[in-house]
Amino acid sequence: MLGDDLQYFLALAHAGTFTGTAEHLGISQPALSKAMQRLERKVGARLVTRTARGIELTEAGKAFHARLQAASRDMDDAVQEARNLGGNDAGLLRMGITPATTDFTLQALLPALTMERPAAGIAFTTAFSNAMMEKVSRRDVELAVCPVPERLDAALECEMLYEDPCSLMMQRSHPLAQQQTISLEDITRYPWAATGQHEFTRLQVRSAFSRRGLTLPRIVVEADTLNALILVVARTGLISMINTRSVQAGGLPDNVVVRPLALSGMDRRIGILRRGGYLSPIAQRAVELLRAAATAQEQAAPLAGTFPA
Repeated sequence: MLGDDLQYFLALAHAGTFTGTAEHLGISQPALSKAMQRLERKVGARLVTRTARGIELTEAGKAFHARLQAASRDMDDAVQEARNLGGNDAGLLRMGITPATTDFTLQALLPALTMERPAAGIAFTTAFSNAMMEKVSRRDVELAVCPVPERLDAALECEMLYEDPCSLMMQRSHPLAQQQTISLEDITRYPWAATGQHEFTRLQVRSAFSRRGLTLPRIVVEADTLNALILVVARTGLISMINTRSVQAGGLPDNVVVRPLALSGMDRRIGILRRGGYLSPIAQRAVELLRAAATAQEQAAPLAGTFPA
């Protein structure tokens, strides 16, 4: 829906080189260069600089690019809304998920959505919760299933789905695996594997230790996916936090177990995060499926290995 020069600029910013962009667009490099020159004259500022490795956006170019991306998404949403109201309910659902909500969301939506709407498209984006809020705010995703933030931007809405208990994950042979209850004082003695510093669970842990005046455990390994954390624990003997509903029964390696942590306030609430306003029919159906899955999950069996044998 954007003009050619604007589309060319978005493509160039994404590809990072004139050569690659021209090949992708099916135009010559001189034509692409002239398009950028026309755009810069219209804007009245230099947007792109050439480097030895391709191109870089100037400060003006970065600001223009961010605004242009938002405008492009808004136009796409407007077209999709018109199609929906006109009777074309194929739709595109841009769905955000965190590592801890991936299994739940995929099982809730698939194959139901693809069977009910075979002409629809679904685009999943995975990120930790701190990044996911930004994606919802920027309209990169229409819906996100993620931890409910303590503070919510006025433009965002959140619907609670379920409580996600927080436990410890360790090798079956770990000394703490034999204890019925584990306290924060117990776990300060052992090295950890953890998510990034700004991820929701990591922040929860830091806050819990701070409230009790305890020294944080030593973080030996950081990983940015749940599967990576599980593998690290399985191969190193480090301990880590895991939200119990993040992994289905039988989803852990044989030598890894989950143990309860005797600490209130560590469970997190999982909900549907979205911007206020129009919600497409396919997104509305996704919300219905997620609600139904959350209700059914309350009757599900706990993760195998939660308690010592």
